[in-house]
Amino acid sequence: MPLVKLSEALAIAKTKGIAIGAFNIGNYESCKAVIDMANELQLPVIVQIFRRLFDNGKARDLASLVKGMAADSDVLIVMHMDHGRTTEQVEKAIRYGFTSVMIDACDLPLNDNIRITRGVVSMAHKEGISVEAELGHVLPQDSDDKASFLTVPEEAKVFAEETSVDALAVAIGTAHGHYKEIPVLDIERLKRIQSVVDIPLVLHGGSDTPIKDVQKTIQCGIRKINIATELHQVYLDELLHQSELHKGKFSAIDVFMHPVYEKMKELVKEKMEFFAFKR
Repeated sequence: MPLVKLSEALAIAKTKGIAIGAFNIGNYESCKAVIDMANELQLPVIVQIFRRLFDNGKARDLASLVKGMAADSDVLIVMHMDHGRTTEQVEKAIRYGFTSVMIDACDLPLNDNIRITRGVVSMAHKEGISVEAELGHVLPQDSDDKASFLTVPEEAKVFAEETSVDALAVAIGTAHGHYKEIPVLDIERLKRIQSVVDIPLVLHGGSDTPIKDVQKTIQCGIRKINIATELHQVYLDELLHQSELHKGKFSAIDVFMHPVYEKMKELVKEKMEFFAFKR
């Protein structure tokens, strides 16, 4: 099946009242684990490639891999650029066949964020590509000043109206990377944002966030949930385990990597089922 736009997949998620897992990949095994599990569960999935990989040629090669796997799939698959920062990265995503991009200008003043996002939306929509943007900041791990990072509902309303963005990542208390302590999500803030914004909402920093809290966010309009740290950590942990098992012995790379792939599939399965409220 050809790749689909983010807006198409999120419209289905909204109708069903679920969220779609968005998994950051970096190689063959991670890409195959995500897409294979989506097919096994018959659930839509978002395959994400981080902006860093657009600066070293890897995004182009991974894009070909994603498109090839998607062609043999029978579920909805979105290929999304995660946390793009520049127009050049967006232009590369368009050339590589991405169906969705994120422009991340959330560290700029509101008016600048609106201006930059509006420009990317104009460029991407002409090519039939969806755009995600961010308002507020996902918390730095060492921050004690949480309030200043969170999304202001009134600003979210203005931002959505001024940019015509397809999805909005909101900051309600999650963080990127490993948590030093259990996050406290501002669900009431999310409810206020949902009441004034009529577009799908996105939760960044989904790794290790308590699932009961994640499910509350889905009930309040979150339709896309990003998972990167947990997937990558599973990869690294199993890679280390296999290295110990195979120390001093020859093992063909595909045989060596198969248990790593299986461990990633287990995590993807757990997340996708939770996001779709399956038991």
